[in-house]
Formats: sequence, structure tokens, C-alpha cells
Amino acid sequence: MKTAFITGGSQGLGREILAAFSRRGYYVYATSHRGEVVLPGPGKVIACDLSDPASIQKAFVDIGRLDVLVNNARLDPSSRRPEDDEASWFDRNIAVSLRGSYLCALEAFRIMSEQAPAGGAIVNVSSVRGIIPNDRARIPYGMAKAGQISLTRSLAALGGPRGIRVNAVLPGAVMTENLMRRAGAQRLAAVNAAIPLGRPGSMAECAETVLFAAEQTYMTGASLNVSGGLLMQ
Repeated sequence: MKTAFITGGSQGLGREILAAFSRRGYYVYATSHRGEVVLPGPGKVIACDLSDPASIQKAFVDIGRLDVLVNNARLDPSSRRPEDDEASWFDRNIAVSLRGSYLCALEAFRIMSEQAPAGGAIVNVSSVRGIIPNDRARIPYGMAKAGQISLTRSLAALGGPRGIRVNAVLPGAVMTENLMRRAGAQRLAAVNAAIPLGRPGSMAECAETVLFAAEQTYMTGASLNVSGGLLMQ
């Protein structure tokens, strides 16, 4: 049975990605900050604080084989706390959305290197926000997501000879619980008006792209744009 390690699997897109891999027959290691994940198939839930390097190292310590890593977890760009000054807000974004992805990728790279030539696949769930301009509040989030794209390309170059493929998926607006909770009818209409296809993406559409990026055997270093035309490359 193939194995997948998916970060941020408790809600939203992460939960949908987890379900897609489970339906495909993977044994899934699923992480969340508090360990609150409902597994739809065989697997193991791992409590992991992606801002803590020791917690990440512990999460991978007992994994003997790994076919896929999906770096999905992120810091919600709308979760700024009153006590967050500019420096701490920046640091939190980088720690979770970029450094956490980097350290998870290195752990997966180590395991997959030992599996050469079979290797494995790493998928970084970045965002179109890593490329398009961001509003003031989301600049640190966009910077972290841009860093994931750079990480993707560098590890793809290093991993090729070891059979390790590394790709990124760049969603635009996705109809998750958070978007539905935050966006009223007026805001949602404005979001739709900015998207050439006229609607947010579904979680299933994005999860299917992540699965494709993990299983397409002659693609590496790619950034797959799933934004309904919000970003045109």
C-alpha cells in the first residue's frame, strides 16, 4: 500500500486532499496542530506544530516508507491576532507556511532518497498569492507562498536523479468553510467578478490537481495554476 503524508488535514482543502488520497488507496499520515483529524480510510493522525522544528522531526521519526508528501498546512492569512505586530505577523507566516513546508520537505526528501530509484513525490500547495500582488495584510502570506514555489524548483532539480518529483499547486479562491464564513454575498460577488470563470474553485477540483501532481510520473518543478483564470501564466 502506498503512503502519503498530508499536513493540515483537519478541515477545508486539507480534508478534501486527505479524502482523495484515501479513495485512491493510500495509507495516509495526517497532521493537524491539535491532532483533530477524521480519517476516511487507513492511516494515522499525528499532532504536529509546524512552527516547531522538533515537532516536525518527531512526526516523521517512525515513517519507514513514504511515497508522497503534501505540504498543505498554512497560516490562515485572515488569522492575525490583536497582539501581532508587523514582525510577529511576518514571523508566524514564514514559520508555518514556509519554514514548516521546508522542514517537512527535507524529512520526506531524506526518506525518499533512500528509496531510489523509486523515489517519491512532494507536492507543495502554494497559492496564486505567491505571484500576484497582495493587499497590505496578506503580503507576508504571499511572500511565504512565493518561497514555496522556489522550494519546489530547487528540490525538483536536486531530487531528479533520486527519482523524487517535486511540484506545486497554486489555487486561487477556493470555496472552503473559511471563505463561506468570512465572505458575505457582496464580497463573494466581488471575488467572482475578478475570476474569468466567474466562480471560486471547489475543494474537489483542487484536491484532484494535487493528486495529479503527485502521480504524474514525468512532471517535476512545475507550478499548476488552479485559479479559474485569476492568474494567467
